[in-house]
Amino acid sequence: MRPPALTTPAAEPTANKKSKHRRWLAPVLSLGLAPLVLLASPGTASADTWCWKPDGYDIRKGDTTWAKPQIQAAHTYQDWVWRGPTFRCPTNSPGCQYAWQQQKTTGWQWSVGISVSNPVPWLNQVLASVTPSYGRNGSTSTTFNFTTNLSPGQYAQPIQVVERRWTKGTFVGAFRTDHSGCEHGSERYWWDGNYEWGSWQANLRVNDYGSYNIWK
Repeated sequence: MRPPALTTPAAEPTANKKSKHRRWLAPVLSLGLAPLVLLASPGTASADTWCWKPDGYDIRKGDTTWAKPQIQAAHTYQDWVWRGPTFRCPTNSPGCQYAWQQQKTTGWQWSVGISVSNPVPWLNQVLASVTPSYGRNGSTSTTFNFTTNLSPGQYAQPIQVVERRWTKGTFVGAFRTDHSGCEHGSERYWWDGNYEWGSWQANLRVNDYGSYNIWK
């Protein structure tokens, strides 16, 4: 199955010249420490071309377009998604060993923090769903049977944490056109699975765990 183009209601495909099986592209995340150069040369059309009515843009999204992380922050940050009851070690004791001794599961979800930009503005909302979604919702389950040592007067509180990292990348794979004529007033498009375009950024989950918050 070849990746169909995502078109506006006024720009539906009119004809299909050729149809061949299209290799699916696996969304492998390859994180880099520096941004790569965006290659925007026209390239050479492949043997597979499609005729669609023009929409004024040079590219169209396919169903195998994927989000490729390119750069990331050096450090992560913590979201505390749950805080439990507080325990204090008595001030007149030599010290305490504390464990909450209960199990806790907390669901979490973020609906903000995704930003998308690309040459076809109406695609921004659609492309947001292509960005790595595993960092926006999930759950954390912890059995707090591990102990922590407290000095006299110290407080301890069980907590659950989602660790995140700011990440930025591009979209890979698009139908491209050189605006050359096709049949019935359409333009010629071809699939370029390596073409990088647009950008996205998000705060992606990298870890989640349970721990104790200790203070005095």
